[in-house]
Amino acid sequence: GRSPMAQMDTYHSVSESFEVARVPSRRGISKSLLRYLVATLAVCACVVAFAFRSQSLESALVTTRTISGLTSRMQRGVEAYGVSFGTGINERISKRERRMRRKLSIRKKISGTADNPRLSVFRSNKHIYGQLIDDELGHTLAAAGTVEKQLKDQFADKTPREQAEIIGKLIAERAKEKGIETAKFDRNGYKYHGRVAAVAAGARDGGLTI
Repeated sequence: GRSPMAQMDTYHSVSESFEVARVPSRRGISKSLLRYLVATLAVCACVVAFAFRSQSLESALVTTRTISGLTSRMQRGVEAYGVSFGTGINERISKRERRMRRKLSIRKKISGTADNPRLSVFRSNKHIYGQLIDDELGHTLAAAGTVEKQLKDQFADKTPREQAEIIGKLIAERAKEKGIETAKFDRNGYKYHGRVAAVAAGARDGGLTI
């Protein structure tokens, strides 16, 4: 039998020889968790910002292309009415736009009156038309075209150029009936050759001074 005091001393000496495991503090766990959450949120924010920026850039490019296309169409539409022609030296201009350019350039120099009307010519793939126009009143004084039914027999064995000459002579005859002896020839933006030139030649042969 040992005394209780001796037993307690032995217990303390034995217990001191063992290392007591450390209990992790709640404060340390909270800090590490907080750091992890902050880092995760930062990464997510970066990913979202990058995706939004890419989408915004793509939308801006699409919008720019759309606006450019609309602007080009608007400019081409305006060109057709003579406000402006082309947007740059590298822009392709269609055949119709070139004709409209020539037409408006000619119209700035030619204006018809009652005594000296404008002889305007229009041609399609099959037909050709001519009319004497008084621009001061906006009236057509005389006109002729290959679509007239009474001329169908005359055009039976004629070439398109010969038909155009007949139309020119017919315009000259109808002009004389109204006391018109002179006219200003308006080729309407077409090149002066072929059927267009044939109308002018026919009008001269019919006695109309151009």
